[in-house]
Amino acid sequence: MKSAPTAVIAALQTNRELTFADCFTLTLADGTVARYTNAQYTVTIPVSGGPALVYVAGDVLIDGLKLKQTCGVDIDEQSLDISFKPTSTIAGLPWPIAVREGRFDGATFERARAVLTAPGGSVIGSAAIVMFHGLIATVDNIGRLSCKMTVKSMLNKLAIDMPRDIWQPGCLNTLYDGLCAILKSANGASGTVGATPTLTFIPWSGSTLDTYDQGTITFESGANVGVSRTVRQSTSSGLTLMRPLDYLPTAGDSFVVYKGCDKTMATCQSRFNNLAHFRGYPFVPPPEMALM
Repeated sequence: MKSAPTAVIAALQTNRELTFADCFTLTLADGTVARYTNAQYTVTIPVSGGPALVYVAGDVLIDGLKLKQTCGVDIDEQSLDISFKPTSTIAGLPWPIAVREGRFDGATFERARAVLTAPGGSVIGSAAIVMFHGLIATVDNIGRLSCKMTVKSMLNKLAIDMPRDIWQPGCLNTLYDGLCAILKSANGASGTVGATPTLTFIPWSGSTLDTYDQGTITFESGANVGVSRTVRQSTSSGLTLMRPLDYLPTAGDSFVVYKGCDKTMATCQSRFNNLAHFRGYPFVPPPEMALM
């Protein structure tokens, strides 16, 4: 059973007709919060001691999420159809680019229903009734003006394999995470695209052999602004990308590139001097070497 503010319950008991609006909240892993409503008017919910929650109308439309309640630990899995304008942005990027660049990895999604005094009026009880709260699981397809995503309830976290650590030669850390303890900003370099770039090769005078292998490059200007790619190989002449860019960069476009890691003990020591935080097990013999 969903809980509701006392004022909403009282309004339901004393009114034959009420206006409601579905409100959606997207919270990205980097902390970016975006709020939308499918109503024809912006919905504002006041918050005591803080800024009001503003759900923007007419920008991004979300459809397909239904209310489902069951007993047990079944994971609620549903599809979202999201439509957006060419000018719609999230986290400073156009929606199609943000989706393709993985900005929704680890994001949470919430659907709530606000009961209003009238169309465009104030929210009764100054709160919305939460109908669904879960995780963005997968992006199923993406187009210029729409995308489809699969969302799952928070119970999906119970499906994580345990124990977390696996005995393997490569490091278990994710580069630049809390366990790795390497500061990402200290291992990046700013640069500009040199002459005659291609969709997969970025000429750069500051590049050095192997330093940025498996690292990432993010463009800060030009046609690819905000776009990131994995660096397949760095040489003294430039950076070869793992995947082609959507638009051909031009000489002078600025970018920032970060060092990568192949999870080996040698790279951890030589490139980052971070062996104290290495979490691999390179000296465990493979199974075929076990004695019977």
